[in-house]
Amino acid sequence: MKMTTPLNEHKLAKNIFVRWMCIFLAWLCLILGTIGLVVPGLPAFDFYFLAAVFAAKGSKRMHAWIVNNRVIAPILEQWQKERKLPRKVKIFSLVSMSIAACILIFTVPHPWAVAVIILIMLMVQLWMWLKA
Repeated sequence: MKMTTPLNEHKLAKNIFVRWMCIFLAWLCLILGTIGLVVPGLPAFDFYFLAAVFAAKGSKRMHAWIVNNRVIAPILEQWQKERKLPRKVKIFSLVSMSIAACILIFTVPHPWAVAVIILIMLMVQLWMWLKA
């Protein structure tokens, strides 16, 4: 069985430029994840997970805030412990991707592009429901 480090343990990057870049990327991921809560098809969990990873390399304080956040922390903890996403995250993802697929079908005039995007969404959903 593979050991994982607890969410509250992290190792900051030694290079100051790398640390600042990680802090910037963590904030960017937090913003995109928050937008993803309301925009269909934009994955909130993925961006929150990346924000935690980048924050762990850039800032102890920011990382602590992310892993203790009342919305983000339970999802990250369940993923770390069980490698599973909560059912409500899966359902929310399914609904938002379905809405995004419908919008694509009715607004994008390129059927091949729409088909490829929807196929990718289907693969992500299969992975989420069967593996995560």
